[in-house]
Amino acid sequence: MRIENLSIKTATIGIIMMLGIVSIVLSILAGGYFKKSALDAQMGSLSRVIEVAAQEVLREAKNNSFDLGMKLGHSKELINAMANLPHDATQNNISRILDDPFLNGFVGFAKIDLEKIRVYGLDLNFIAESNEGIKGLNKHLSDFLIKDIGRRQGIERLKAIDALLMTPEGPLLSSIVPIGGLHLIGYLEIIVNPVFNLSNISNITQTPISIYSSTNEAININTKLLKHDRYLPISFVLHTSDQQPAFRIVGHENVNKLNSEMNKTQFITVSSFLLLSLMTLAIALQLFNRFLFAPLNKMVQDMEKIAHGRLDLRIDKKGLRDFFILAKTFN
Repeated sequence: MRIENLSIKTATIGIIMMLGIVSIVLSILAGGYFKKSALDAQMGSLSRVIEVAAQEVLREAKNNSFDLGMKLGHSKELINAMANLPHDATQNNISRILDDPFLNGFVGFAKIDLEKIRVYGLDLNFIAESNEGIKGLNKHLSDFLIKDIGRRQGIERLKAIDALLMTPEGPLLSSIVPIGGLHLIGYLEIIVNPVFNLSNISNITQTPISIYSSTNEAININTKLLKHDRYLPISFVLHTSDQQPAFRIVGHENVNKLNSEMNKTQFITVSSFLLLSLMTLAIALQLFNRFLFAPLNKMVQDMEKIAHGRLDLRIDKKGLRDFFILAKTFN
């Protein structure tokens, strides 16, 4: 096509159409990028939700352990037995007292998986433990708890402490409660298995979860979810109190639901952008037509009439500066 056959109006409309097509393509690409970014942000948010839920269920387990420890720690029978140490019969009597929660239950027994109860002296040396519960557990108090207790002074030594610790038997939750109240005579250790409580994360997050060990061994896995590709695994690593990896908790989010929400958001965003772009282009065409195309078309028609003998005509000088100068010069 020769340039002489191309009008300003056609060229301008063509350029505006090209800008519109570019805007549409860019909006679609931006919508796809937005969808991916939003999905990544959603995954990060869900991972944070799992973290908060994990801390919440552990806090509940600690509270129930503390309640049990306070009940035993203020037991006159246990305090009297501690006063009669170090007789072997007394140690057996202490073990019998510690067995009672396993055999007869306690308030909140359905909310924690009690593994062991142990008693330590003021010097944190082992005294006795329950016969019931997990076998073969190291009788020495963990170095982490010893350091924590050792740093406490005065009335702080009467406060309970707890920690999630790594043991040869796996991560266990240990709560230390003073025995004797204000007249401190020793420490009581309540040991529970946190896996039982971690299963409650699903109730808080409203998503199915699977629990793996730090070595990626399945502990509590939802096998039904493995058969469906529509579930997106979102992982969170729960660390012990001394920052060792304890559990890998995987929440399974419904991808179809996420995609549906993302597609809806993407559609609204892209549609709004395209609508604004089209409105802007329509306004631009209207302005071009009023101040450029119409005056130029009228000028061309008048020039053609003058060229065919209508020498009495004069070109209308109303319009943009360039048209004004051109019309004035022509006249």
